[in-house]
Amino acid sequence: MRIGLLTVALCLLSSLTLSQEIESLLKSKGCYSCHDLEKSKVGPPFKVIAKEYKNNPDAMKTLVQSLMSGSVGKWQGLANKYGITITSFYMPRQPVSKEEAEKISKWILSLED
Repeated sequence: MRIGLLTVALCLLSSLTLSQEIESLLKSKGCYSCHDLEKSKVGPPFKVIAKEYKNNPDAMKTLVQSLMSGSVGKWQGLANKYGITITSFYMPRQPVSKEEAEKISKWILSLED
């Protein structure tokens, strides 16, 4: 029983550490300037991004590419689908390394279960 509780505690601590790491990364890279977890801002909410890519086998690759190279007009046609307002037509290339882009993308994709 103690081993089970210890395992759960370690998993929660690991999850908390990861959350703090992602939170810090999102803040330092300015992601919250245009995105929110659940509300529309200039760009779509992170949870909506996760929902859109849920069954896409190339989701990770596509998100990493968008972060590193930018994207144009990707969400204009999808705003009505999700009932959100998008005020920006493009997302410029972000100041992230490939590793950071992968961490952010993995976190976004984990939001839709």
